[in-house]
Amino acid sequence: MAKVLIVDDEEAILMMYSESLKAGGHSVITAGNGEEGIESAKKNKPDLIFLDIIMPRVNGLDVLKELKADPDVKNIPVFLLTNLPEDASGGKAKELGVTGYLVKAQVEPAKLEEIVEEAVKNRGK
Repeated sequence: MAKVLIVDDEEAILMMYSESLKAGGHSVITAGNGEEGIESAKKNKPDLIFLDIIMPRVNGLDVLKELKADPDVKNIPVFLLTNLPEDASGGKAKELGVTGYLVKAQVEPAKLEEIVEEAVKNRGK
């Protein structure tokens, strides 16, 4: 079982993905904007973070930048989960240390479960 943080400003997205991950036996924390996401990551130290890019106040790339600059949370795998095509933000995300880039329209909730299982399996390596 993993502790997963999902950061997205769309309530329907948070519900869909969190219900799927909870059904898989994982603990899920959600944050509705980038500021909450940063606070939650630092407080809860999840095993993995799914992060939207387009959000009010603090966007996902700025959240990623801040998390990767913090020694306490910089090693947590972060997957961008966004509506933007990878060629729009993928290069910048890689520079900032993103683990993976997922486009929401192409990702079934079950795929997140696979990603979490893989991350948990590889955590000790």
